[in-house]
Formats: sequence, C-alpha cells, structure tokens
Amino acid sequence: MAAQAISLSLPTPPTHHHHHHAPPHHAKPPPPSLQHARAPPPHLLKVSSLSEELRGVDSFRNGRLLVSLLRQCAELLRGGQDAECVSVSRRLAPQLHSLAVRAGRARDPRVACALVDLLARLGRGASGRRLLEEAADAEGGKDAVLWNKHVAMLAEAEEWGEAIAVFGEMQARGVPADGYACARVLHACGRAGALREGRAVHAHAVTARHVDAHPLVPGFLAGMYAENADVAAATRVLETTEAAAVAWNAVLASCARLGLVEDALELAERMAWSGHEPSLATWNTVVSGCSRHGRDGEAFGVVRSMLEQGLLPDSSTMSSLLKSAANLGQLAHGMEAHCFFLRHQLEPDVYTGTAFVDMYAKCGRLDYAQNVFDALELRNMTTWNSLVSGYANAGQFDNALKLVEEMKINRLDPDITTWNGLITGYSMNGLSSQAVLLLRQIKAIGLTPNVVSWTSLISGSCHNGDYEDSFYFFNEMQKDDVQPSLVTMSVLLRACAGLALLKKGKELHCFALRRAYDHDMVVRTALIDMYSKVGSLTSAKRIFERIQKNNLVSCNAMLTGLAVHGQGHEAIALFHDMCNSGLKPDSITFTALLTSCRSMELITEGWEYFDSMESGYGVTPTVENYACMVDLLSRCGYLDEALDFINKSPFKSAASLWGALLTGCTVHGNLALAEVAARKLFKLEPYNSANYLQMVSLYEREQMFDEAESLKYAMKARALDSRPGWSWIQIEQSIHVFEVEGKPHPDTAEIYEELIGLVFQIRKAGYVPDTSCIVYNVPEEEEKLLLSHTEKLAITYGLIHSDASRVPIRVIKNTRMCNDCHEVAKHISALCDRQIILRDADRFHHFTGGKCSCNDCW
Repeated sequence: MAAQAISLSLPTPPTHHHHHHAPPHHAKPPPPSLQHARAPPPHLLKVSSLSEELRGVDSFRNGRLLVSLLRQCAELLRGGQDAECVSVSRRLAPQLHSLAVRAGRARDPRVACALVDLLARLGRGASGRRLLEEAADAEGGKDAVLWNKHVAMLAEAEEWGEAIAVFGEMQARGVPADGYACARVLHACGRAGALREGRAVHAHAVTARHVDAHPLVPGFLAGMYAENADVAAATRVLETTEAAAVAWNAVLASCARLGLVEDALELAERMAWSGHEPSLATWNTVVSGCSRHGRDGEAFGVVRSMLEQGLLPDSSTMSSLLKSAANLGQLAHGMEAHCFFLRHQLEPDVYTGTAFVDMYAKCGRLDYAQNVFDALELRNMTTWNSLVSGYANAGQFDNALKLVEEMKINRLDPDITTWNGLITGYSMNGLSSQAVLLLRQIKAIGLTPNVVSWTSLISGSCHNGDYEDSFYFFNEMQKDDVQPSLVTMSVLLRACAGLALLKKGKELHCFALRRAYDHDMVVRTALIDMYSKVGSLTSAKRIFERIQKNNLVSCNAMLTGLAVHGQGHEAIALFHDMCNSGLKPDSITFTALLTSCRSMELITEGWEYFDSMESGYGVTPTVENYACMVDLLSRCGYLDEALDFINKSPFKSAASLWGALLTGCTVHGNLALAEVAARKLFKLEPYNSANYLQMVSLYEREQMFDEAESLKYAMKARALDSRPGWSWIQIEQSIHVFEVEGKPHPDTAEIYEELIGLVFQIRKAGYVPDTSCIVYNVPEEEEKLLLSHTEKLAITYGLIHSDASRVPIRVIKNTRMCNDCHEVAKHISALCDRQIILRDADRFHHFTGGKCSCNDCW
C-alpha cells in the first residue's frame, strides 16, 4: 500500500511567531475571538506529527507507529480533554481503524489491543470485543495478550459473568493469565457473588505468583472474599500480603454495605494493628451501613471510634448518624449529635439540615423540626418533604397540607414523594379511604403513583390489623402495572402471618422466588416469620438453614418461631450457637428465649438467662423481658414469687406484668392474688375487656355468681363488649369460620353428627369430658356445651373435608384453648392418625399420636 493512498485529515498546527518588540502603534489589534486563543494541546501536535511521519512510509508495515497513533487518539478521548481534541480524535478514529484493516494489522495482538481501547473510548465496546475474538482465533487461540485484554475489558464493562466465563475458557486452553487479568476477574467474581470461581482464580494467582508480584491482586482478592461475605478469608489475605490501605478500606466498605457491622469494626481494629488507619470516607461508609441495615445502635459506637482515632465527623457522617437516631426514635442521641455539630462549628449544608429536620420529625418533636426548618438558609425538595411527612405521620394533616401550599408559593411543585408522605400518614393513622382518595387525585393531576405509594397503603393497612385490605391494595397495585418491591413483599408476608394464611404465604413465596427476591435478607427473615406464625415451622427452619450467614434479626425471628411452637430446647441451642458465632443478643432475643423457657417450664434456666442479660451480655431488660419472667413464674405456679418480682421491678405499673400474673392466677385458680392483679389492671387498663372476662370466668368457676354478675354490670356501664370466640380452618381456597355468637355454619348438622361419633369412639379410649371450663350452672347441658366449642367444630370439619391423611389439619383460634378441647384434640389425633396444628391466643399446639407439643403446659 503506497503512502500516497493514505489520507488522514489532520489539522495542521498553526505557526506561532514570537516578536520581542512592541507592535507598531498603527497595527490593528486582533479580533476579540482570537485575543485569548490557546496553542493546540500537546496531544494534538503529537498525533499530527506522527501522521506526517506515516505519510513517508512506502508500505504501512510498522505496527509500532500505528499502535502509538491509536493510543494517542484514545488518550485524547479520555474525559476532561479539550473539545477540539475530542472532535479531531472522533474524525481520526474511523480512519485509523480502516488503516489498520487495510494494512493487515487489525489482528496483530498489539494493534488489536490499542484498537480495542480506542473503540471502548468511542462507546463501541461490543465491536472491540468482537475484534478481540477474531484476533485471538487468527492467532490460533493462544495469544496471551489478546485473552488477557478480553477478560479485562469485559470486567471493566461490568459484564461479570462473561468475564468469568472467558477467563475459564482461557485457563482451559492453557493460556497464561497476567496479574491485571487476575485482578479484574477477581473483581468480577466478587460482584457476581461467584465465590467458587473466585477461589479457583485465587489458586491460579498463587500458582502464578501474582498475589505477591502484582500490586492490584491482593486488594481485589480480599475484596472478592468480602463481597461474598467470607470476611475471615478476606482478613487473611489482607494480613498475609502487602495489601495497601486502599484495599483494607475497600474490604471495610464491603462489610458495611452487606450489613456485617461487627466484622467491619473488628477489621478496623486489625487495620490499625497492621499500621494503616481507616480513612474518614471508610468510617462514613460503615456508619451509613449501620443506618441502612438496621444496626443503628452500633452507628454511635463507630463515631466514637472515629473520634478516638482523631477524625472529626463531617456532614456525611452526621447525616447517617441522625438517620440512625431517627430510626431508633432516640431524641436524646439526636440532640446530642446536634450539639456536637454546633459545638465543633461543622459546615452546615442542605443535607445535614434535612437530616436534622427528619430526625426531629421522626422522634415526635415537630416543634424542633419546624424551628430547624425555618432557620435553614438552603432547603431542597427533600427538606420540605421530610417536614410534610413528619406532620402527616403525626396525624397533623392540616399542618401538612398548609406546608404543601407553602411549597407552591415558593415555586416548588409537590412531587410524588410529597404525596407519598401524605398517603403514608393517612394509612398509618387508619384513614385508608382518605389515602385512596389522595391516590386518585394525584392521578388526576398527571402524576403516576409508584411502588412507594402502593406500599404505603399496604403497610398502613397491615399496621392497623386490616390484613384483608393489604391484599386488596396489592391486587389494585398489580392492576396498575406497578411491580412490588422488596419492602412490599415483606409487608405482605407480615399480613399473611397476621391472618395465618399458609396457602397465601406459599403463593407469595413463589412470587418472591420468580423475581429472585428471596436472596434479600429482609424478605428471608419475613418468610421465616410468616412460616412460623402460620404453623409451618419445618419450612421456617429450612429457609433459616439455607442462609449462609444469619444476622441478629433472622436469628430472632427463628428463635421466636421455636418459642411459640414449644421447641424450647432447640431455641436454647440456637441461642448459644448465635452467641458463639459472634452475634450479640438484644432484648428481643431474650424475650423469645424466656418465652421458650416458659413453654417448657424451665424455671431455673429462665432465671439464669434473665440474671445474665445485663451482667453477661450488656442488655438492659425491657418491660417485655420482665413480663416474660412474670409469665414464666406464674405459669409454673410460683405466684407469690411473681408478685414479689413485680413489686421489685422498675416496671411495677406496667399492665403487661399484672396481666401475666392474672393469667397465671386464672390457670392455677388462685382467687386472692387474681383479685389483687385485677384491681391494678382495672386502674391501669379500665377499658380492656379481657381483664374483666378473666375475672368473670374465675368467679363463675368458683361458683361466685354474684361477683361475676357485678363485673358484667361494670363492663356494660363502661360499654365494654366481650370478645366473641371463634375458630377457622382453610379448605382449598375457602375460609370456614365457626363463631360462638355468629351465624352457624351451613354444614352444622353434618359436623355435629361426625363429632358425636368421634366422641363416642374416644370415650372407649379413655376420654373423660372436663366440665371445669363450663362456667354456667347447668349440669344437664354441660356435655352439649362442650361439643359446641368452636375449635372442636373446626377440627371435625377439617376431618370431613380433607382427604389426604398426610396433610395436617390447621386451625386458628382467637382465645386460649380449654382443657377439654385440648384433651379431645389429643385423642382425635391418635384415633384418626392425623396431625392437628392449632394456634390459640398463646401458642401453637402440635397434636400427633395422642400427644401435644406443649406437654400439657400452656
């Protein structure tokens, strides 16, 4: 190819003449547009000179010169360059590509790599990858330069799976990988969650001695393990290699993003021992990770560590810290952070100002939030929305709407986030109809409700116990073609748990699997909670065991599930396992643990765990923990000790403690102590009908009918209604409800006929009716009244209409199961060889082969 045939349209650099004397007075000044003209950039001059050199080549066979041109052209396209340079390079690039092809150099490894870089800068990465594949095939598939470039390019384009696959093919062909390709594919393994492939690359890097020789490999290797939550392996890599501070910081940040706060804090200590100090940016990532993953309490400890290191928090730190204070509802901590901000005269910005407004609003001090808002010089849309949301959540809708009008006066159009704040406020305050009306209004003004709008409606209904409405709004959301988020799924699973709908829960589980939502820790925890509360403890355990690294929230959900199902020994074993794994228990953990002790009557163990809360684990007992201890003592018959425990507790005026004592007195028939507890409860909870009903039941059991009638009169005077008892069972897609005072079931006659036959058969097996739960003085009607108990009717209906003997009969009841129904269920489970799972107001009962999981203690 003759040099004359090659035409590269490069601009000729202008010639500059330097004059050392002043221009004549009559010389005209240059036009304004040229007065400030700059000399062409050095890159442009260099490319021009190289192109001139090429024109003198008889045949374009010098690959080195072409590589130089391609690289300089790519350099000009790098961000931050002069507009003229970019324009020239864009014109030059296609000509250089054409030149390489026509000269037969396009498949030369060095030229191909330079050309690929240029194509990537032009946004034509796909073309570059095809070129690499063609060049590799032309070289017999063995050229290491091309393969390494291909792997690196795929990883840089964030095509993680492709990068890992090409690296695997490269290894299969025996092509050696360089250190940079290893580093990039390790990064790809981390981002793709490919731990097995990452370990294989690690082995190759060790064999090829890239771990010590290449500066990027240790950092990317440690990062790969951290991204896959194998913090121990990441730490070993950092400590056994010459990893730079940036690698330590990257691993710390990965731990924080994954919510592995304890690992991040431990890594920070190890980093200090290794001679490196975590940077402010790293600490900010850890604080942000705490606030994002519900580890808000640890956020304050992280800031303390920062201060001990001598680092002063900046606005980013303060924003995350205030978010944690808001999440915890800790006004005192938030105000402490505010004082710190003012005392150290930190530079205020719109983000920290918004964080202060949001914190005060969520902590219930809207007056403080308004004061901060008014004092802010700079406000953005988020600032306004935070205050609107604060007023709406507090039920102050007039103030919220007034603020929306002020936004319009300030030439700010309320966006969907503004309206979502109002929708959330209406929903959470039980005003779903107003929320739906607002949803329709924002549609009318041209805004489209998003997933947050619908999730707010669903969440509000669930929060107020209107679980059916949650599913109604979910169906409407799908009709609107809005896809549910992870938060939506977790709320719906909570609604399933509230209604104990196993089949609906399974449907939602399948829905989550199809969208890969089940990989999210929040959804997994919601699934554990849902399956536990609908009576499928086996499914809950299966999900829990599949989680590679459980956190405190998932462990608490599993512990609570084991507790309500009476699996006390398993719960205790899980508690010790989680402590040994490094997880620090909280008050919720101990509530589940003490409930487990109560279900198994483990009084000694219960005392040990309660006494060790503060001394052994640094957890301050809450009112729920004290109530659990009273419940444990009362149910086990230690009623005097329970009363003494209440009087010595810091929560002696808490209704939950006296309620637990009253329940224990009712179980054990201790009328004197029951009256003491009841008098307290009538003062603390004058409108709680459950307390009156327990005493009425106890009086009638003791044949004290005058006192019972007196309490019934008091209830009527206070307009208190007794909670009607009911039980229900799901057959196929239908819910069948059996109520004490409601409409009788259509198949009542058939149910009674079957039930009478069952009772006749279990009498032969030794069943004796327990009439102690009949409070009415009607001896001749006692057995007939026992037959009408709703749980017996539901169990019988389940036996009639469920054919599969392996499928458990699942019954939900809203009150405590009586002794007679408990005995009947045990006998029926043995007679019919069926498992019966019944959830009453206290716990789950699993009846199998004539025995119950509660060991007759409930």
